[in-house]
Amino acid sequence: MSTGDVLRVAVVGDSTAFTDATGPLPPDADVLWPNVLARELTDRTGRAAAVTVWARPGVDALVAWQALTKDRHLMFDVIGPADVVVVAIGSLDHAPAGLPPVLDDVIPRLRPAGLRRRVRSTVRRAHPWVVRLRGARGVRTPAAVFAHRYRQVLDQARGLTMGRAVCVALGPTSHRARHHGGTHPRRAESERRQLALAETAGWSTVPVWEHVAPFADRLNPDGVHWPAEAHGAVGRAAAAAVADALARSGERDVSR
Repeated sequence: MSTGDVLRVAVVGDSTAFTDATGPLPPDADVLWPNVLARELTDRTGRAAAVTVWARPGVDALVAWQALTKDRHLMFDVIGPADVVVVAIGSLDHAPAGLPPVLDDVIPRLRPAGLRRRVRSTVRRAHPWVVRLRGARGVRTPAAVFAHRYRQVLDQARGLTMGRAVCVALGPTSHRARHHGGTHPRRAESERRQLALAETAGWSTVPVWEHVAPFADRLNPDGVHWPAEAHGAVGRAAAAAVADALARSGERDVSR
C-alpha cells in the first residue's frame, strides 16, 4: 500500500473498548482507546487510519473464538480485509473465580421473569463472597483452558487475513471491583502467561494494566472501566506497537 491509503484497523475487544469512567460511550467517542489508536497511527504513519471495533461486555476467549468462527460479518467484513488486527481480550478470563460462569448463560433463559430476577439478584450478592472464600486464587478460566482458546483466537484472527495483517495483542487489565472480591492476586502471573502466548504466536504485545494503574483511583464505580486518561495511555501504547510492527513489516517487504 502506498502512503496516503487508508489503514484499516480491526479491534476485537470487550467492554473496555467502549466504556470509560462515566459509562458506555458511542463508537466514535474521542476518548476511547481504539479511536486514540487511530489518531495516533495517522500521526505516526501519515496514513489515515479507519478503526472498526467488534466488542461486547463479558468477552472472554471462548466468546471471541465463537465470534471469529461463526460471525460472518466479523470474519469477512471486519477482520478479513484489515491491515491491522488488535485483539484485546483476556481480562475476564483472569478475573478471580466465584460462582460458575455457566450461570451467566443460564440465568437469562429462566422463566418466569420473577424467578429470573430473584436468581440474578442472589447470584450477584453471593459472587463476591465466594471469591473471598476462595481467597481470590482461582481464575474464571483455568490457565490451560485459556491457553488453548487464546491460541485459537490468535491463529484464527491472523488466518482470516491470510497472514497479511500486522497483529498486536493487548494484555489484560485488572480491577477494583467488589463483584470480583476487590482483589486480584494472580493478575501479574496471568498477564505474563497471556503475553508470552501471544509472542510465541508471533504477535506484537502491549501490557495494559501498567498504563491504567496510575489512574486506578478514578475507575468507573464498577471498579473495572477506565477514565479518559487511561484510555489515552493505552491507545498511545497500542499505536506505538502497531507502528513498530508496520515498520518491520515494510522492511521485510523491501528485502524480498
